[in-house]
Amino acid sequence: MSKQEFLQRLRETLTGEVPGNVIEENIRFYEEYISTEARKGSEEEVIASIGDPRLIAKTIIEASENASDSGNAYYESYSGPRQNGYEDPEDFGRHMHYIDFNKWYWKVLGIGVLIFVFFLSATILTGIFSLLMPLVGPLLLVLLIVWFVRGMK
Repeated sequence: MSKQEFLQRLRETLTGEVPGNVIEENIRFYEEYISTEARKGSEEEVIASIGDPRLIAKTIIEASENASDSGNAYYESYSGPRQNGYEDPEDFGRHMHYIDFNKWYWKVLGIGVLIFVFFLSATILTGIFSLLMPLVGPLLLVLLIVWFVRGMK
């Protein structure tokens, strides 16, 4: 099997099962991995050592589902060969963080925040009206007197 056939089967198996960014990261990873390892030997041997692309896709799908279930996960992009076992400093921070807000506790928290904001704004408006109400009566009386005096002339 050639590299292109391997990547095509992997892409076809993942399509519709995981988000597009996960597909692209894994395609990019295996493309770079095969190219790097093919320098040491033949491309067919590298692909044979990797295994069936459908089995790899199944593993990726399960990992993606587990990431969705746990609420957050890290997807790491392949950063190429490492020097002395350490990551390249230029690749630091190339991780994508995913948080799932579809959990019930996030929804309850959101509803709680909305209720809090509603009651806070209602309390502020009620306080403003309670401060202004003692002034409205005398102000209306003064305006009524001014209107009555102007109307008599």
